[in-house]
Amino acid sequence: MKWQTCAVIELLTRDEILSLRHSVLRPGLPEDTARYPSDSDPRAFHLAVRADDGTVISCVSFCPEALEGEAAWRFRGMATAPAQRGQGIGGELLEAGVAEVVRRGGRLVWCNGRTTAKVFYERHGFSPRGEEFDSPPAGPHYIMARPL
Repeated sequence: MKWQTCAVIELLTRDEILSLRHSVLRPGLPEDTARYPSDSDPRAFHLAVRADDGTVISCVSFCPEALEGEAAWRFRGMATAPAQRGQGIGGELLEAGVAEVVRRGGRLVWCNGRTTAKVFYERHGFSPRGEEFDSPPAGPHYIMARPL
């Protein structure tokens, strides 16, 4: 499955995106800290954008996970290589994932978003739920949710 926008967005396996997820979100920690239990859920899907040389430069993973008792899809592991940020790639990737969630019947999508990314999520229609909280070792986060 591919989405054609400004970037070519592909459906990949967790193992194909793990290196980027680890290097951006868990630098200096063991690689296992970038593996999530939801990765093995058969309903999970992983999206990525590759550079011309085939290197994964942006990724995100989605899986069904209720939010406050409401049926929902959670995304996590969203990462873009530092040299590729600010070009809209992450936003396109997020919107492709949301579109796939809608295609699969989802009505709500959410994440534990880093506080430093709060404005990014708000630009994509997400709103914070609750107060800021700490998520060691990554730091301060908000639950960010978007009805579909």
